[in-house]
Amino acid sequence: MKYLITLLGILFVSSPITHAQADTCQKEPPSGLSPLAAYSIFYENYRSGDYEFALDYGRWLICAKPEKLEGNPRFSLLTQYDRMVTIYQEIGNSKEDPTLKAAYIDTAETLLNESLELFGDEPKSRFDIIFTRGRFYQQNYNTIDNGLQKAYSDYETLFEIDPKRAVSMGDGYYLRQALNNIIDQDRTEDAQNFIDNVKPHAEGDALEFIEEKQQEILGSPEEQIAYYTPLLEEDPNNLDALRALEGAYESLDDRDKLKEIKLKLNDLDPSYDSALDLAELARSNANYNEAVRFYQQALDRATDDSQRKEMYLSLADMNINLGKLSIAKEQVQKALQIDPNDGTSLIKMATIYGAAVSQCTEDRTLEAADKVVYWVVIDYLNKAKQVDSSVANSVNQQLSTYQDVTPNSEDKFFTLNLENGDTITVDGSLNNCYSFINETTTVR
Repeated sequence: MKYLITLLGILFVSSPITHAQADTCQKEPPSGLSPLAAYSIFYENYRSGDYEFALDYGRWLICAKPEKLEGNPRFSLLTQYDRMVTIYQEIGNSKEDPTLKAAYIDTAETLLNESLELFGDEPKSRFDIIFTRGRFYQQNYNTIDNGLQKAYSDYETLFEIDPKRAVSMGDGYYLRQALNNIIDQDRTEDAQNFIDNVKPHAEGDALEFIEEKQQEILGSPEEQIAYYTPLLEEDPNNLDALRALEGAYESLDDRDKLKEIKLKLNDLDPSYDSALDLAELARSNANYNEAVRFYQQALDRATDDSQRKEMYLSLADMNINLGKLSIAKEQVQKALQIDPNDGTSLIKMATIYGAAVSQCTEDRTLEAADKVVYWVVIDYLNKAKQVDSSVANSVNQQLSTYQDVTPNSEDKFFTLNLENGDTITVDGSLNNCYSFINETTTVR
């Protein structure tokens, strides 16, 4: 049962200090006091927690509704409404009689609703009052009919007024309460509209929660595609729809559709990540020329040296696969300019020189001159291990393979006319296909 008690013309709960309200509310301060004196008594008793005594003076303030108070330039009628809500709530919660408790709580609710009517025209004030009312409903849900649902409804309204502010409140608590309630009511369309409204303002845990709920709402990738495809047809620039479809097609491993979506995202919202996604997709499809194009885009959009180094190494990989070893070497050299002691880059250079031997001897037998290149490969592997201990295991696994194919004694002394300790340059003098290497090594 609802114990509706308004402040105008309806009986207030009696106590030794509070008394029945007359048919018309008291628009003059009690006991013939001046407005400032009556307010001072109200405020001091409110501040000290003597809510029963403050109540009589507070009812006058709510009835008279003074917009200003001479002698107190900081006076705010909205603040007095907030205080009176607290007074009625605290007195009500102190009552053992459930009827009295409900009456006081009901009056506090009435004050909140009246406050919203009086001061809710401006968005910030409306937001603040509805937030206060939502918390009031949640705190007193045992006394208020359908209290929890009223609270969740108010929290939902906050996201309509100011989604950015609402998302950040309570470390996402109100976001979770509002969205969970919508989903629990099977209001799927409302839930999706809610997500579309708040997602641009979310990050971190809040964004992760929203994405989990998005999956819960839409279910399977097929259902997601069915939902978002018409939205994209209506608005081809809908980034949220594109990102949702990207995830759905990735789940289904539909590479053609996935590439189509990624291309649109890269055009509409170009970034390092969007270009890198396309490069990795092309790489996984062994489309190395296309991968080069998108790795270069990612490189152009890189924001720090770490990203740039990674893109140079990825470009080197693609050019190795394409047989463009001199270009691959240039990319690794640029990576080493950023970090001369990066073991991965040094290993990559060794890989390029090893690939040069394979490329040069593709249609012929390995000769003594070809084997000289492996000394340079070993030089780079040893340097990688020396300057970067994190790659030691990888280097050790490769070293024996290359050491087994370096020039033997016969190659050195009879074919190449070399002595241990001699210096030799690996370039076009060994074979034209090694001209791009141009590295010096020591006979051993």
